[in-house]
Amino acid sequence: MRTNMRITMNDLNTDTLQHSKLPDLVLDKLMEWIMSGKLSMGDKLNTEELATQLGVSRMPIREALSNLEKKGLAESIPYAGTRLVTLTKEDVRQIYIARTALEPIAAKYACEKITDQEIRHLSEIQEEYKRIVRGKELDAVEVYQQNRLYHFSIYKARQLDRICVMIESLWDNLSFFKLIYGQKLLDSEESREKMIAEHQSYLDALKKRDSELIYRLLQQNLKSRAENIPYYSDVYFHENA
Repeated sequence: MRTNMRITMNDLNTDTLQHSKLPDLVLDKLMEWIMSGKLSMGDKLNTEELATQLGVSRMPIREALSNLEKKGLAESIPYAGTRLVTLTKEDVRQIYIARTALEPIAAKYACEKITDQEIRHLSEIQEEYKRIVRGKELDAVEVYQQNRLYHFSIYKARQLDRICVMIESLWDNLSFFKLIYGQKLLDSEESREKMIAEHQSYLDALKKRDSELIYRLLQQNLKSRAENIPYYSDVYFHENA
C-alpha cells in the first residue's frame, strides 16, 4: 500500500477552485482520487500540504477532511493529523458477516408491516437506481447513495431504530471499500444488470408480502459477498491479514 503519497498541482485544474463552494470542490477531488486509486487506505492527508498543493486556504481543506470523516472514509489521529481509514480483507469479511446477521431480519420484519405507499416509494427509488446504473456517465458515489437509500427505505419501514443504527454503522465502516469496488463493478454491464436484478427481487418479495423470501434473498446475497470478497483489489487493502 502506498502511504504519504504527495499530490501535485498537475492533478488539479486550479481554475475550477475559483468557486464559492471550495470545501465541496476539494471533497469532490479527494473522492475522485480515492476511487481512481491515487489515494489508498491509510494515506496521510496533511492540511498544510493539501492547501499549498491545491492553492486554497486551510479552512476549506479542514472542512473537506471533516466531511470525509463523517462519511467514514477518514479518521483523525491525535498528534498525527488525518488519514484515510485502513481496512483489511478480514475487516471487510467480518463487516459482511455482521450485515448478514442483521439486514435479512430487518427486511423480514419490514416486509410484514410495509405499506402500499412505502412500496410505491421504493418502486420510484428502484426506477431511479436503474436510470443511474444504466446511464452513460456512471458515478460510483451516486450509485452508492441510491443503493443505500433503497436498502434503508426497506429496513426503516418497521421503525427498528436500534437495528438500523447498527446497520448504518456497518455501512459507514464499509463505505471506502464499496466506493472503490463499486467503481470496478460499474465497468461491467453484466455486474450492473445483476445489481438491478437483486434490487428487483427484493421489491417483488415485498409486493408479495413474502417475508421469508426477502429474508432468504438478502441472506444469500450478503453471505456470497462475505465469501467472495474481490481480493484482486489488493492495492486498496492494508495488508496485515
